[in-house]
Order: sequence, then structure tokens, then C-alpha cells
Amino acid sequence: MKMTIKDVARMANVSISTVSRVINNSQTVNSEIRKRVQDVLEATQFRPNAIARTLVKNNTSLIGVLLPAIKNNVFDDMVEGINQVAHLYGFDVIIALSGGDEDSEIHYYNMFREMQASGIIISVSEIRDTLFALIEAAGIPCILIGRDFRDQSIPSVHVDNITAAFEAVTYLIQQGHQDIAMLQGPAGDISVGNQRFLGYEQALKAAHLPVSPERVLESGYSVEDGITSMRKLYHSGPLPSAVFCATDRIAIGAMNFLAENGVKIPEQVSFLGFDDIDMATIIRPKLSTVRYSASELGMVAARNLIKLIRGEELAAVHWSISHQLEIRDSITKHGVS
Repeated sequence: MKMTIKDVARMANVSISTVSRVINNSQTVNSEIRKRVQDVLEATQFRPNAIARTLVKNNTSLIGVLLPAIKNNVFDDMVEGINQVAHLYGFDVIIALSGGDEDSEIHYYNMFREMQASGIIISVSEIRDTLFALIEAAGIPCILIGRDFRDQSIPSVHVDNITAAFEAVTYLIQQGHQDIAMLQGPAGDISVGNQRFLGYEQALKAAHLPVSPERVLESGYSVEDGITSMRKLYHSGPLPSAVFCATDRIAIGAMNFLAENGVKIPEQVSFLGFDDIDMATIIRPKLSTVRYSASELGMVAARNLIKLIRGEELAAVHWSISHQLEIRDSITKHGVS
């Protein structure tokens, strides 16, 4: 049976609070009692739970990170960036996955509060009223990550999805493409669904090209979702000359479907994705994409969260990291094979 701090207190014939003070090297415990407790700790090889220990000290040095999921290259890199900065400053990181569910977001936020986390980084597609009210009331330093929250008072770090998508589609237009479809992210996702579509729409309108509803299909995030969405587009009529995809995973699935159905890429259909995940350079043809550093997202969020934790003044409240087009083999000039 696992030894607890209560067991140690009973064996040393002291209170639980006395054991806690010995564990945390408090000077208020006299030498005789301290030795008695230390002897029990050594004999039982008791190792205090790190979280319980820091709760006693009321200073956890923990950063909570709330994500919708982890099966995503972007989130992987983002967490790596958070970890790198957090550990540099002596903070530990605990990750919770909400699945994008509102009740789970509130549950895990409250869990971080109960653990007395020093600060919290949250990735959500939208900041719902209940969670926003919790953050405002709790007063725990918090930073939102992954989408543009400039309309909120909570600090945030994001990619300028609208501008990046606008530039991506504009590049396709400059290559002679006029019939450009989009495999859009879920409509409920403001960043991947709404903002990247808005950039697509603005680019077409700026070039005086029509925005055809039948050329825009909503997709989930996965490769399988990209296959499903491309199948619908494939069977809906003539293929477009280019497809802009809200994520690289969607693009990879769509390209795979067309290749299996004998469509040549980019000779017949050009593709441009978003995120520059590692698979983008492994598939053939290599995928052109919007590149940004998810690791930088995490690092910027962690650095500024730690400033908030330390009571330092921030140079800004909202930060947008840089992006660029990474042009590879999946795009050709329209009509050029």
C-alpha cells in the first residue's frame, strides 16, 4: 500500500502539518522532532507528492496548459516552445485536454486553480462567456494562444490567419489560377474555419473573382476529413485549377484522394496548405504551404505569462507572430504542365 503523509505523521507521533514543515525545511520545527520525522521518512522511503508539497508552500511554480487535443503537429510544437521557456525559468508544465468541450474547459480551468497554478495558457477556438468570467474573476495570470483575441482584455498570441490566407490565395491568382476552391476548417473554429476563409474570400474579391459557395467545402482537421471533403468536390462537377486548404492535413488527404483517382498534381490541380507540418515535405509532390513557427507561439506565450506572474509590465497585450509562404512542388502556373 502506498505510504501517505498521514501515515508518516502517525508513525512519528506528530501532526500532518509538522511533517509538511519538515518536508519543506521550515525553521519552526525543533531539532528533536525534525530528526524523528526524518527517521520515519528515511525508513519508509516516503517521497512526497510534488503537487501536494508545493500546495503547502502556496507557491506551485506550475503553469497549466489547456488544449483541445494533442494529436496535432501544431500543438506538439507549441507545447515544446512552452516547455522550453517554462523550464528555463524554473516552472513545471501540466497539460490538460478539453476536446473542445465547454464543460471540460471549465473543469480543467478550475482544476488548475485548485492546484494553485502560477499561470495558465489556454488554446480555444472561442472564449465562451462562462470561461471568460472565470478568468476575469480568478485573477490568475492567463494568456490565450492560437487565434486573434484582440477584441478581449485577456492577453493573446496568434498567427494573422486572415492576412496569411489572403497572401496564399493571392499567390495562386498570380500564378494564373482563377477557379480556386477552398477546403475550409470547421465553421465553429474561428481561426481555421472562419478567419482563413475570410482571407480566401478577400483575395478573390480583390482580384474581382467570384466567391462561389459550391467551391467552398467545410472539412474536419484530419487527413481522413480532407479525403472526404475532396471526394465531395470531385463528384460535384469539373475540378478547380487550384485548391487552398485550411490545414496541411486537409491538403494531404485531398491530394491523396486525387492521386488515387488518376488526377495529376500540380499539372491538373495545384494545392496550397497552411501550417507547414513535417509531412508537408515528405509527401510527393511536396506541399506548398503557409509557414509559421508553432514553437514560437508557445515561447512568446510562456515568456509573457511569466512576466505577468512576476508582476512585470507587458510591452503589448496581443502578439502576432510572423508567417511566410513556403512554395514547393504542389503549385504550377495555370495551363503550364
